[in-house]
Amino acid sequence: MPVFIPELGVVGVLFIGLFLLSWLLQRWRIPALLGFMIAGFLIQSYPSRLMESFLPIAGEIAVWLLFFFVGLEYSPEHLKRLSKSIAKPGLIDFGINFGVVTLLGLCFSSPLESAILGGALYPSSTAIVARLLLDYGRLASAEAELLLGLLIFEDIVGVVLLGFLTPLTMEGTWSYVFILSIVGALLGVLFVFWGLYRWFVPWLARIAAPVGDEPLTVFLTLGLVLAIGAAGHGIGLSGALTSFLLGVLLPEGSELYKAAEKSLAPIRELSVGLFFLALSYSVEIAKLPLGRGIGWLLLALALKGISTFWAARVWGLQPRTALRAALSFLPKGEFSLLFGTLTEYWRSVILLSVIKSSILGTAAFAAAGNITRRLFPKR
Repeated sequence: MPVFIPELGVVGVLFIGLFLLSWLLQRWRIPALLGFMIAGFLIQSYPSRLMESFLPIAGEIAVWLLFFFVGLEYSPEHLKRLSKSIAKPGLIDFGINFGVVTLLGLCFSSPLESAILGGALYPSSTAIVARLLLDYGRLASAEAELLLGLLIFEDIVGVVLLGFLTPLTMEGTWSYVFILSIVGALLGVLFVFWGLYRWFVPWLARIAAPVGDEPLTVFLTLGLVLAIGAAGHGIGLSGALTSFLLGVLLPEGSELYKAAEKSLAPIRELSVGLFFLALSYSVEIAKLPLGRGIGWLLLALALKGISTFWAARVWGLQPRTALRAALSFLPKGEFSLLFGTLTEYWRSVILLSVIKSSILGTAAFAAAGNITRRLFPKR
């Protein structure tokens, strides 16, 4: 019997435990990602060759799938319509959160490490905020459109930042020539994908109409994500960027779009859970920098609250509603962890910020209505 068979049984028990832990947390309206991260800390004491070899690969695939599904939500037409209304609030959000954190990070680390920290503490969690808006019945609230628009803006900026910063972290030493080569590669990839979108994809959508009803489409869609992600990594860019662009290529409502959503949705949930598990598995909880980490966490929460309030006022919301929006936009999540994989120096700080902000941000979201009613009572 192969030596790894008993370990497969342990993995099976782990998956059952992940489901139960995440299910219980969601019943209490606590983000499920915390369950995966807690499990990663718990299994650190169990040495496993299978885990050590499997989790890094699963984590990388999870990143590609996550960005592919992000891309599915953003067609070029959608982004064009959105850019007219969310640009100013989005730039306020980006300038305050990314800019201030990056500048302060320069006091402790290199420009590259500082930019990674800024990228990690800049975005709110799309998964957590969108889920909380649904669970608390606030999708029809005055601030919901702004928060969802900011999440989209942050996703797009996060993809660009990851696409630019990832190659820099792969290179031991870099120069202005190397940076220009990355910019050239990014522009070249965007040009190629734009050409595919304009001419190749419409033709492919016409001849691939029956694909949506084919059960084996999962092989095609998963194969495309893996191949495109690996291609992006192979040319020195981020596989997440090329996977995102692949998602953008698929026209919304087309048979290819429906087939991708239908066939890969369960795989996405599995892989994203494994990504959170793998990241927490690689960081010893005893080494989390509580003092330094809490300082950066409080800074990130304060900056996010200030920027969201300002963005909401620019958007046209009243002070009461703007404050409620600010209290509802604090949790960090999946994008922050993706930046955390690029740095050793700040990784534990970023991980701690995600854990704490998920808890505090969820509590602030739940209390936002009561707080704003007390501070701004109706006459």
